Amino acid sequence: MKLVNGLKMAKTTKIFLIDLKREYNFLKKEINQQINDCLCSQQWILGDKVEELEEAISKYLNLKYTVGVASGTDALTISLQALALKLKGKEFFDEADQIITTPFTFIATAEAILRAGAKIVFVDIEPDTFNIDPKKIKNAITKNTIGILPVHIFGLPSAMDEIKKIAKENGLFVVEDVAQAFGAKFKKRPVGSFGDVAAFSFFPTKNLGCYGDGGLVATDDFKVVESAKILRNHGQAKQYIADYIGYNSRLDSIQAAILLAKLKFVEKFNSLRKNVANKYNQALGAIKGITIPKQPKDCEHVYHLYTIKINKNLRDKLLNFLNRKGIQARVYYPVGLHKMKAFKCAKLTDELKITDEVTLSVISLPTHPFLEAEEIDYIIKTIESFFAKSR
Repeated sequence: MKLVNGLKMAKTTKIFLIDLKREYNFLKKEINQQINDCLCSQQWILGDKVEELEEAISKYLNLKYTVGVASGTDALTISLQALALKLKGKEFFDEADQIITTPFTFIATAEAILRAGAKIVFVDIEPDTFNIDPKKIKNAITKNTIGILPVHIFGLPSAMDEIKKIAKENGLFVVEDVAQAFGAKFKKRPVGSFGDVAAFSFFPTKNLGCYGDGGLVATDDFKVVESAKILRNHGQAKQYIADYIGYNSRLDSIQAAILLAKLKFVEKFNSLRKNVANKYNQALGAIKGITIPKQPKDCEHVYHLYTIKINKNLRDKLLNFLNRKGIQARVYYPVGLHKMKAFKCAKLTDELKITDEVTLSVISLPTHPFLEAEEIDYIIKTIESFFAKSR
């Protein structure tokens, strides 16, 4: 990309939040080979590629079992229903059963709790990490609480030592939502390996993404993995004999093949994301009015999204300014789940003030592994120019 007169750029140039074309050009040989293998084998649903991926990710996470499914949403739902089968002897929880989670996340997190038959309990987040606040979890526990569902938001691990301690003290299960954090580490251990079960998404924009929808359930629990395999395949314990109400949620072989090609590079790509974030941190951290992402001790952030906070009165102005300049910044998330009609049945433990404040002040910048140095500089200069005019 050519920069002209400092901040001007070609009208046709756009800096994307994620650039899958550049990624494909880098991985073309590996991806084409994997796709060709599928064409030759004609295995399209489950099959060898899915088994190979499951084994590779099990090894990466240092867990015994993984189960490929059709989406990250299904991974969450099936994880919870597999736990229901283990704990309740049926594929759904009771209506009185409560699962604590965050309102500052994508819809699927809460949706899965309802689909599994349980009641959502929303607690507030930490203002600097955007992750669920362990102190608020403690205060929300009742006799009906059965589990905690933390989300490693934007690629930053939640405080898993505190969350696991709370869970152990109260006899609760933990399901990790790792949709945005493949490769992130807490105390040098990959997220997704702390809870009773973990759910991953392979949506194309994720740190490890396929070319459609895909997901994965990960666990060390044999009973849970056996139930997950049954649930992903129409509830069939044996072919054509359904024991439970299940799903058509089998991971496609071609998606597994693409993920296998990308998995070899996920550490490299995450490292490149961190390099981009470090450049942002250095420059944007010096601008009064911007709060850069926190990097807590013992956490390895993989920057699925690089999300800053600014004054709520300036947020939309900055967003529009960046978009006009060809920078695809976005807001994740503009509305807390607790304010959505679909989740009006959820229990709120307090006013969720921090979530409400954050939804008005966050903005996410491009952080993908293929950003060029000139593009990063352009984004930084554009933000600097906005704040200079806003003083």
